[in-house]
Amino acid sequence: MERVDTATVVWREHRRWSRAAGAVKRSIVFWRGAALAAGVCGAVLATAAVQVGPGSPVGRVMAVLSAVALAVVPVVRVSRLGRDRVEAWTRVRATSEALKAQVYLHLAGAQPYDGPDRDQRLRAVAGTIEDDVADLAGLTLTVADADTPLPAVRDGDSYAARRLRPQIDDYYRSGALRHQRRLTRFRTAEFVVAALGAVLGAVAATTGAGGVGAWVAVVTVVGASLTAHVSAARYEHLVVSYLATARQLRALLQEWETTTDRTPAAVGAFVRAAEDAIARENQSWLAAWTHDDEPR
Repeated sequence: MERVDTATVVWREHRRWSRAAGAVKRSIVFWRGAALAAGVCGAVLATAAVQVGPGSPVGRVMAVLSAVALAVVPVVRVSRLGRDRVEAWTRVRATSEALKAQVYLHLAGAQPYDGPDRDQRLRAVAGTIEDDVADLAGLTLTVADADTPLPAVRDGDSYAARRLRPQIDDYYRSGALRHQRRLTRFRTAEFVVAALGAVLGAVAATTGAGGVGAWVAVVTVVGASLTAHVSAARYEHLVVSYLATARQLRALLQEWETTTDRTPAAVGAFVRAAEDAIARENQSWLAAWTHDDEPR
């Protein structure tokens, strides 16, 4: 039987938890979007039903669809977007990130993996990390095994090339740009909705048209729904946090590239400092998602 080294085993566990976190996140994003769409459609259909006439066949259909859409929203929020679901996602992702960090520390020979018992230490730390989420292990059963090779990290330079630069450019900066674009789109939509509400309100006030006035309330609901969605997605927090961490890692990378010290102690200090910065961002992310007064 082929012997698989400890780092490879732990890396596979990281990938398994990472895929599980991705699956839970996709579910949360889908249901958050579904709740937003159902709330908006329900408000629009309810007003349209009154405009058409509740006694007409079309009006009755609209009224029924509105009632169904609005009834679905609280069910989705409780069963698919509740605090327990969000906490499960954050814990699974935190587990994946913690295992990944330990593997990189081990590969680079940083403390506590700089001694002859480095494999035993890695097994012990990884076991402790996974024991803390034993109640969520079932989430990993439905994900496909990830056959991603172990990173080719052996020293400080390979760590900088295969861990730090991709983390800065492909994860933090790219992620900040992605979230900023989403935030801009939603802020633009909020502005358009607010402007539309102002126009409808002015028309209703000057013409006395009751039908127009009814749509002002709908537009207000849509605007509030968009604002709540942006708040729940935490786009602003992610942009600020990602860019701040990218700057910290860039500074560490530049410092490493300008020094000639490649001793094991220097490599260990460099890798540990970088992983600590990434861990702080993960903790900030975790706190932002789990310290709300109520689930969203």
